[in-house]
Amino acid sequence: MNEGRVTIAVLVLCAALWAGIVLRQSSENLGNEIYERTATDAQVQQAAREQLSNLQQQSFAEDTEYCGLLAENADGEIVSRTVIVGDHESCDITYFDVRTLYPLATYHTHAGFNTDYDSEVPSTLDIESDMASGMDGFVSTPGGRFWHIDAETGTATQVCGEGCLPSDPRYRPCNGAAPEESYTLASLRARFGSLLPSC
Repeated sequence: MNEGRVTIAVLVLCAALWAGIVLRQSSENLGNEIYERTATDAQVQQAAREQLSNLQQQSFAEDTEYCGLLAENADGEIVSRTVIVGDHESCDITYFDVRTLYPLATYHTHAGFNTDYDSEVPSTLDIESDMASGMDGFVSTPGGRFWHIDAETGTATQVCGEGCLPSDPRYRPCNGAAPEESYTLASLRARFGSLLPSC
């Protein structure tokens, strides 16, 4: 009888040791999946430009914003998480908490050309959202402009101007309302607070 108890005790001890080894190994593997960013700013910007260029025509045709998240995988490659379909005025970029990916930047289109919207510049919500996430953002416009939002400073800067990305065939510039090269939250609020000429 005692011999059976000793055998059970030894088996329990072996099982505990085995479980400890497995947990330690999985913990080490998990630790290896958490890494520092290696992608350069230029690489992230290029990846965002490619994603937005590919989404522009669909965004115009459906008059809908599309958004997504760029991340770096364990091989150092920049990948895009699932593209999210928004509506005419917004797109809710979901943060993907995946240990094997390092979040780099958000990106979204500004839907189709509409004279009722000042869509050639990022919105204050665009900047505030990126600041809240702590990730830079990239925005494309119906006129084909490409913007970078610095999440740390809350500044939006035109990477390249009208026509540098695919543009909506219906787009036409608004006289007297040409976008500046960069905006802070305060200067964007001032722009939106003024009466812009109709297009």
